[in-house]
Amino acid sequence: MRLRTMAVVAALGIGGCGGGRAPAVTCAPEVPRRPFRGRVAQRMGDPHHVTGDVVVAVGTGFEVEARLQYGKLRKDLEHEEVALVVGEGACGPWSAPVTATTDDDGRVRFARPALARPGTQRFHVIVPGDGSRASGTIRAVAPGTGAVVFDVDGTLTTDDGELFEDLLGGAADVRPGAVDVARRWDDLGYLVVYVTGRPPALRASTARWLDDHGFPRGPLLTADTWGEALPTAGGVGAMKRARLAALRDAGLVFAAAYGNAGTDVCAYAEAGVAPARTWIVFDDDGELPAPCPGHAAPNPLPDYVAHAATLRDHAAAP
Repeated sequence: MRLRTMAVVAALGIGGCGGGRAPAVTCAPEVPRRPFRGRVAQRMGDPHHVTGDVVVAVGTGFEVEARLQYGKLRKDLEHEEVALVVGEGACGPWSAPVTATTDDDGRVRFARPALARPGTQRFHVIVPGDGSRASGTIRAVAPGTGAVVFDVDGTLTTDDGELFEDLLGGAADVRPGAVDVARRWDDLGYLVVYVTGRPPALRASTARWLDDHGFPRGPLLTADTWGEALPTAGGVGAMKRARLAALRDAGLVFAAAYGNAGTDVCAYAEAGVAPARTWIVFDDDGELPAPCPGHAAPNPLPDYVAHAATLRDHAAAP
């Protein structure tokens, strides 16, 4: 889930024999502050930390990754110890912090033990030097979990050019009826997953955009590098194939997929989504991308509003 920082919202019950109170449950956990080992990155400006949502099979160990950078030049936070805090639900209670050290690229990885049952956890990767952080979710899924995947730009937004609106600090327009379609799948019990070629710098603003428009909350997977964000088969196409393969390996079964570009068509087909369960939005010229070689053509989607009505009798997720 994506939840903005909030104040303390509740307190746990009375403690043991001493009668003291347990720590408050908060939506923005903190870790003890300590000085930076070096202050080069932090002096470059505001933090621009990025992480990603994690989808993992129940019973399988996994990693939480983040990249920590500062300033307009995105200076990497190198060789600094940072902390991971994981909570049950959006606002804890929170685990004791575990630490790891960033590498030359400001990246950090935390090995995590397997989760025993399906569910969602919130996590924060926190820099003790200033309290800045990157936040995301961990979702453990059972084998055979039904899911529906959506692209963002040109699929949920009105066109691919809305990406540049976001880059310039504006707000992308949403396609009429798109929220209703996504919410219908969510109401049916399917996990809604957003897989977008947007660059990592836009992850936080994309999450806010989805929230602000009322899209159901679900894992948001973006490009990890600017190279993966390139609108080519070897860029965003390869990125989406890899993300979808990882989701399938985690146990998701795709009931439907929505996109607008040739890279979506092939990524979905090669991930095992039947073309009959794939819907592709018309581009500005009213044309559809060609089918993926070796696969049937997907369905055209001229209108989300009309399409939402066709989902009323769809079966609930297994």
